[in-house]
Amino acid sequence: MSASDQDAVESEVTDDEIVAVAEALSEELAAAKESSSEFAFTTMVMQCNDAISDETGIDYGSVCGADDNGCC
Repeated sequence: MSASDQDAVESEVTDDEIVAVAEALSEELAAAKESSSEFAFTTMVMQCNDAISDETGIDYGSVCGADDNGCC
């Protein structure tokens, strides 16, 4: 096994872990929406989309468009 293969195996994340993180983010965003101005909340969501895109290599903002009524 090459070093890159070993790194890939060590960094594997389970579906359950991904769902748990997504649920935690969803809860934090819901709380932030209640206590933030619309501008501050929109800025935060855009920053989250950018961070997700950086980590996954997928343009999350495009995949989960603003017209999806709460997708993000």
